[in-house]
Amino acid sequence: MRYILKHLILFLTLILLPDSITLPQDKNTTDENTIRTIIDKFSDKNPYSDGEAISEVVKYGENAIDYLIESLHSENENVRWCSAIALGKIAPVGEKAIPFLSEALIDNNSNVRWCSAIALGKFKQAAESAIPELQKLLFDSDDNVRWAAYISLLQIDKESINIVPAFSQVINKIEKLTPQLMKEFNVPGVAIALILNNEIAFKKSFGVKDVRTSSSVNNETMFEACSMSKPVFAYVVLKLVDQKKLELDKPLNNYLSEEFVSEDDEYSSQVTARMILSHTSGFPNWRKGEEEREGPLPIYFKPGEKFSYSGEGYFYLQRVIEKITGKSLEENAKELLFTPLSLNHSSFIWTDKIESLISCGHDTSGKFLAKSKYLHPNSAYTLYITAEDFARILIKIIKLNEEVQFSSSKKIIYDMLTPQVDVLVRDPIERPGRALGLFTYWGLGWAIDSTATGKIYYHSGANRTGFRCYSQFRLDEGSGIVIMTNGLNGSELWTRLIEEIGDF
Repeated sequence: MRYILKHLILFLTLILLPDSITLPQDKNTTDENTIRTIIDKFSDKNPYSDGEAISEVVKYGENAIDYLIESLHSENENVRWCSAIALGKIAPVGEKAIPFLSEALIDNNSNVRWCSAIALGKFKQAAESAIPELQKLLFDSDDNVRWAAYISLLQIDKESINIVPAFSQVINKIEKLTPQLMKEFNVPGVAIALILNNEIAFKKSFGVKDVRTSSSVNNETMFEACSMSKPVFAYVVLKLVDQKKLELDKPLNNYLSEEFVSEDDEYSSQVTARMILSHTSGFPNWRKGEEEREGPLPIYFKPGEKFSYSGEGYFYLQRVIEKITGKSLEENAKELLFTPLSLNHSSFIWTDKIESLISCGHDTSGKFLAKSKYLHPNSAYTLYITAEDFARILIKIIKLNEEVQFSSSKKIIYDMLTPQVDVLVRDPIERPGRALGLFTYWGLGWAIDSTATGKIYYHSGANRTGFRCYSQFRLDEGSGIVIMTNGLNGSELWTRLIEEIGDF
């Protein structure tokens, strides 16, 4: 009986064993069909349907990885996009997806690149193999993709963000791209100076300073610095602060009484030099009828409350220092800046001496527009200067350890380059690579972008006489760039150049 029972059990076991083996296979088959059905819904471009499908497939976790890798290669870009999102939600589970997400970083759809980059960051060090491709994305045409690459590299290896291109590559890009952009945007003349290791390492002139005569731009050609006059003036003001002739936080009405129009009479006695230089005075950019007519000058909000760019504030502060010193802006600039730094091609006013050196301005079609003749200096926009002279000013700001008579003291430089106010109304300048902008502030005279690898100080300029210009520098690395143009489309030119070379 036991023998029969023993063999009966063995027989039943042999019969049932195939079923016990195929049960998990049936379950896998069921999962596969369900997962594929869910993924098929990715082809629906309805964002709500996509969201529901992504949430459903994520519940399968690692079991869904192979199918999501497969759908990441779909011809349908919406399917690829949803697949990258799902893989990112499942991560850090599913490391086998890393090489396929890396491949997706070159997808021609920016949404796929964005989500794939974010997903890779969730794998942290396990995604180290993706670093080279993520580094390339720091130069992507889409700023959101650049940000995603930055975030992922931070999580994988933060040291991998700080890629500095070879200086020769930067020069090659400038020499190749500038003539192309000049032609594209009808900009007749350009002058560029690069600073490397606290020295002018490259300078080059392109095109003509006057289309009527075809006279070439050269190293002595003076452009209108436009609003880049402001940080130069700020330097002069801070030298006077260093000499104890002016206090940054003392109401300017104590030096020069002025009547302003505001909702609160107290506002007039609250404006300080610090507020002027950081654009928090409450003044408009320019009053109605502009400053020369000396019409009513409003204060639109409580001084010091927020950022609002103002040329009027700089012009008021100019009048204050002229009263304090008994000297004109030009005289103060020569004494405190131009002469000590041997800036022989810099002036806040027009003179016979510089007439032949001054470039003409041109309109958007590249035709002659105007040749200015500023007989009355204005700290906000009348500076005539060469790209090289402006670069020398940047170098002196960068060099903190020079003797006081040749440069502002460290305390003054610290005040100048310390963020004074958040600039919520402006986005950081678009720069690729390690110079990806995060937040924008304003110091005393300079805009400040907080970037992926440090602060970049900068200022642009635009005069309706036909000039556009830009400058930036890094205090920590002793590098910088100055771009001067004599065309109304020059802002498009310098923007494209900076988008390409960023920081070096």
